[in-house]
Amino acid sequence: MKTDGNDDLISQISSKILSFSGIYVAKSQIPSLVSFLEKKAASCGMSPCQYCENLQPGTEDFDEVINLVTVNETYFFREEKQFDFLKNEVFPKFAGKNLTIWTCCCSTGEEPVSILALALSMGVNLTLYASDIDDNALKILNQGSWSLFSLRTDGQKYHNLLEPYSKKTETQIVFDRDFINRINVFKFNLIQDTTFPFYENIDIIFMRNVFIYFDKKTRIHVTEKISERLKNGGYLFFSMNEIGSIDSTVIPSSLYKTNWEQVYYFTKGFNDHRKDSVTERVAQKKIKDEKQKREDIKRENLRREIEKARTDKSANVHQPDITVPSEFDIKRTYADICNEINSGNFTKARTIARAVSGANYKKYSFFLQGYIEYHADNRAAAETFFASAETLSPDFWPAFFYHGMVLRDMAREDQAIVRFLKCKELLEKPEIKTLYDFTLDSFSPSYILSLCETFSDKARRR
Repeated sequence: MKTDGNDDLISQISSKILSFSGIYVAKSQIPSLVSFLEKKAASCGMSPCQYCENLQPGTEDFDEVINLVTVNETYFFREEKQFDFLKNEVFPKFAGKNLTIWTCCCSTGEEPVSILALALSMGVNLTLYASDIDDNALKILNQGSWSLFSLRTDGQKYHNLLEPYSKKTETQIVFDRDFINRINVFKFNLIQDTTFPFYENIDIIFMRNVFIYFDKKTRIHVTEKISERLKNGGYLFFSMNEIGSIDSTVIPSSLYKTNWEQVYYFTKGFNDHRKDSVTERVAQKKIKDEKQKREDIKRENLRREIEKARTDKSANVHQPDITVPSEFDIKRTYADICNEINSGNFTKARTIARAVSGANYKKYSFFLQGYIEYHADNRAAAETFFASAETLSPDFWPAFFYHGMVLRDMAREDQAIVRFLKCKELLEKPEIKTLYDFTLDSFSPSYILSLCETFSDKARRR
């Protein structure tokens, strides 16, 4: 399906989808979207643009449009460490008691199924709600049958908890109807909807792996809406990939960030005592000004270091690229840095990243320092670090991806497109997409590729 000549149609429907759901349409989704609109328009005797203009939220056709552009990336017991926290710290407090949980963007349902299986194994009387904006995803949950691909290495130690309630075939895992019926499934739009199927507030809310699609204004709106439905002392879980970049500029003051080992989460009601006094604001401005001065000095020192690294690289262009030796554990280093970021200890994280020394490791050092500054909201410094990692290693797709994210946040859309397209090009090569997987966490290369398409198309439409 060619989309040439459909720019107005694509722009029109993309704008409607964005304003209704906060979802940006990826390039790979455009052909099926245009095909759907053309067929519907023809059946109504309209042009596609006329049909699109008349298309209204709440109709069956608009629901199908939303289903076409929703990306579903999930599996059972995803982010295993969060389930360790539930098992060891949270659920024991509710043994024999009532507990309510809402997974508010559950996709195809592996998340609520995992939560229910763990709760039942521990004698917790759980009332479980699961919602999503995608009708087709919710149908999969209601059917109770999933591909075996939903059983991954991450979360594997909990797979035995699914066995009492399911049977495996050669290709699927199928759950008992009584088990699935214990999940209260409903459709919900995080942007638009305000009506809930429950009256009392919730003990635990999961809102994982959705923030990366939203701009800051939408993040604030959604988080405020969700937190209003959380009980005092309740828990709010984001993805472990997201929480390092979620700070007080997004989160309501009633939520407090804390942790159990490497699992970071928010609780409600422990931070209401904070006062935004004039004295505090003056002190914060002084700290910010001093921080900016230090950053300016660091940037100049960094610029000199980068020039030296580039010179060294040029002097050795005929030498083969040397891989990192086994004694340097990049996955462990990355995990240590993520832990410090999540705890807000950026100084220690920087110390770890700078300790990665040697000409062959320079790209990792630059990338890790950029990753830290990105989460510390020092976008200018992060941009410089990621650019340096790109220069030293043209196949280093994580640097291109995060460089694009930084440029996107800085409203430099044209430059962001270049990085996202480069990352997409690299991930489409079989020999490249498995490299540098230390940054994937619980994502897949195809998911990162889809994000590159989404963000590059979004920037083009602005």
